[in-house]
Amino acid sequence: MEALEAKIEAFIKEVDDNSLKLYRQVAKGNRLRAKLIFKIAKESEESVRLASIVEMIHAASLLHDDVIDEADTRRGKESINFLFGDKTAIMLGDILYSKAFTELVAFDKDVAKTIAASVTSLSKGEMMDVKMAQEFNSDEDLYLKMLYLKTATLIEAAARAAALLAGKDVQKHALYG
Repeated sequence: MEALEAKIEAFIKEVDDNSLKLYRQVAKGNRLRAKLIFKIAKESEESVRLASIVEMIHAASLLHDDVIDEADTRRGKESINFLFGDKTAIMLGDILYSKAFTELVAFDKDVAKTIAASVTSLSKGEMMDVKMAQEFNSDEDLYLKMLYLKTATLIEAAARAAALLAGKDVQKHALYG
């Protein structure tokens, strides 16, 4: 996991030192998506790059989510939008997204398309969440679809992309994810 953290920081440092300084204040999670990639594709230079990209995308989505939800905290720490304002949080999220996509294009097109498509789904799920928060929702299927799009698609895509890297059964690993 040290290689993962170092690669994420190296990618962000390529953007600029201020972005790296801000990113270092983002509350880190358990790196579930990266662990899944390493479990499927083993830890290698290529899997570390992929895992770093996926974790930057996940962090970007959380930065944007915190702004949408007007969250003061994330994982027990003050959120970036609380500390520095919504504009800074959104722009840091955009930097993470754009840097992740810049690095993603170096991968095989099927790997890149898998991750990119999941980000579209993730964004669609977030839009559903925003709309559903406006009034009481009693449709359990709609709620579960929103959760799938907003959360599960990136996990599924990480597993699928790792299977593509490792030459393993893509459908079984995507389903597992």
